[in-house]
Amino acid sequence: MSMNSHEQWLKERKTYIGGSDLGSIVGVNKYKSALDVYLDKTGDSIEEITNEKCYWGNRLESVVADEYAKRTGNQVVEPIGLIRHSKYPFIACNIDRFVNGGEYILECKTAGLMMAKEWGEVGTNEIPDSYKCQVAYYAAITDVPKVDIAVLIGGQEFRIYTYIRDRDLENKLIQVAVNFWNNHVLTKTPPEPCNSIDFLNLYQESNGLEIKADDKLIENIYQLKSLKEQENDIKNKVSGLQDYIKQYMKDNEVLVDDSGNVFVTWKTGKARQTLDAKKLQQEHKAIYQQYLYECKAPRTFRIK
Repeated sequence: MSMNSHEQWLKERKTYIGGSDLGSIVGVNKYKSALDVYLDKTGDSIEEITNEKCYWGNRLESVVADEYAKRTGNQVVEPIGLIRHSKYPFIACNIDRFVNGGEYILECKTAGLMMAKEWGEVGTNEIPDSYKCQVAYYAAITDVPKVDIAVLIGGQEFRIYTYIRDRDLENKLIQVAVNFWNNHVLTKTPPEPCNSIDFLNLYQESNGLEIKADDKLIENIYQLKSLKEQENDIKNKVSGLQDYIKQYMKDNEVLVDDSGNVFVTWKTGKARQTLDAKKLQQEHKAIYQQYLYECKAPRTFRIK
């Protein structure tokens, strides 16, 4: 994909709710929230956040698709372009492959070994909830009878799962997408934040004004204070127990019981290099100034 076509794809992505977006909206995507989707659809930025997981997922898509074709004898074809819902143009998907001339869909996934436990019995629909939402959404959009999900786990174990149409689930997902688009994206009304990152994204700067707490909020504040005190007490106890064990171990690295079972390890980590910013500023002030940039000050939450 060329730079211009990729930028166009990023812009087009703002015009619809896709499969991964839907998982975030319904709360089964642990990496992205409904507010993240809202900010992406309504914001001006077209930057794409990438990481190693996404990179290798994209690179290995064709490998997984080819292996699926080899093992099943089915023909797989990469579709051209976006597929939009026949009734709701803001509901759309980019599927990985059509199987046997469009008979059904293939979705290609990769997963680390630590994620293997989230995948159930081979041949079933026991896949992670975020992927189940995605393939059900795709089936509803394309009106195919099923979706095969091929996954390469840990780079060494290949599995195939199958989602059979669940109309009730699909209707609910379509309605969620419709409601989100109409009630949030079109009206520029953000959904309720659901985690600390959401709150920081939604309320980035304080306005300097004062607001009065109601009785329920005051009760919650006192409860939070009590829990904070318990938290500090627990932290102190944990620290004391750790110090006691360290004093017993001294220079030794591993602590075992009578049977040789490992209880505790206290290992020396690898040395790391760090920048002496103060020294750099003192000895090479001009160079130091060249690489300074201003960060937006974070909001600090304190209980008085």
